[in-house]
Amino acid sequence: MGKYQKSFLIMCFLLVLVFIANYGYKQSSAPLNIDVLQVITGEAELVLAVVGRVRTKDVVNVRVEFPGKIITLLVDEGDPVKVGQTIAELRSASQQAALAEAEANLNTFEAQLEFAQQDFDRISELSTKGLVANLLLDQSRANLATAKSKLIGAKEARNQAIIRVNDYLIKCPLNGIVLSRPIDQGQVVGLSDTLFQIGSDGPIEIEAEIDEVYASELTLQMKALLAPTGKKDVVKGYISEISPRVNPLNGSRLTRIMLDKADPDFVPGRSIDVNISVQSFDKALSVPRSALRKEGNTWLVYSVVDQRVKSNVVTFIDWPGSSVVLKTGLAAKTLVALDATIAAKALDENQRVNLQVTNLLGISALVTNKEDH
Repeated sequence: MGKYQKSFLIMCFLLVLVFIANYGYKQSSAPLNIDVLQVITGEAELVLAVVGRVRTKDVVNVRVEFPGKIITLLVDEGDPVKVGQTIAELRSASQQAALAEAEANLNTFEAQLEFAQQDFDRISELSTKGLVANLLLDQSRANLATAKSKLIGAKEARNQAIIRVNDYLIKCPLNGIVLSRPIDQGQVVGLSDTLFQIGSDGPIEIEAEIDEVYASELTLQMKALLAPTGKKDVVKGYISEISPRVNPLNGSRLTRIMLDKADPDFVPGRSIDVNISVQSFDKALSVPRSALRKEGNTWLVYSVVDQRVKSNVVTFIDWPGSSVVLKTGLAAKTLVALDATIAAKALDENQRVNLQVTNLLGISALVTNKEDH
């Protein structure tokens, strides 16, 4: 290889190295693309979103008065029922036998009374003619009184036997709908077993368990928007009851919500998406939670000015939701980084940024600032 050819190759190699180094430098110093949001003053609302379930206002658990075996179930879940309606039967062979015996005794005493009455009538007629002694008439009268007394006792025994048999017929305690039937035909049940859960007719309500931290901010009559899960149409309602008791298992308080007007989609047992309006603001600044970053006890939001990231100490109302309402720390029209982690990295490395601006309607436009010279 000639002297000049070798020098030429060395020169080309050095040029390639310079090109690679220059490319790497430009890449390392290139501005970082970052998504930002321009915060503006506007209306804001603190909304508590929970899931509730529809239930009737009154719910009764139907149980037996005597242990036994279920031989007949006459209603099932979802069936309408009336007060006094027989909804189940227990086995009561012994009570049926006792009733049959009581009815047989009643028939016997009815026949005895009829005979005693006829005997008394006959002897009374003979007595008026002076054909029998008064002693015989008195004996006939006593026999008639005894027969009447025995018949009264037999009727009472028959009535008690009927009551005991009816105790094995499970009656519905109110007008309403069967919410659940946890037992099956043929099952042996005890005094503590629930046969049916029956909800009353009339207004329904939505029950929701709400964390005690947020439940303490609720008040009666607060407005709520309600929608059956999977449906978009909403119905208005209001808080009607907030339990003072805290559930020790999950730290929640039971809250009940009534509808402003009846809606056929709200059937007992159905899940309901509940949005309770806790507080409204006419003028407020809000940012997504992704824009917040905590350092120690301080919360930061990162803004962008002239391609540079700046940290801002903020305070806000800590309420569950995708966004928070700011109290202090930012001014309107500030460009805020949507990803606080990326912004913090850019600030630590003193890196310039290009902005991807997103407005409140979710419409994006690419904005690239000119490089400083």
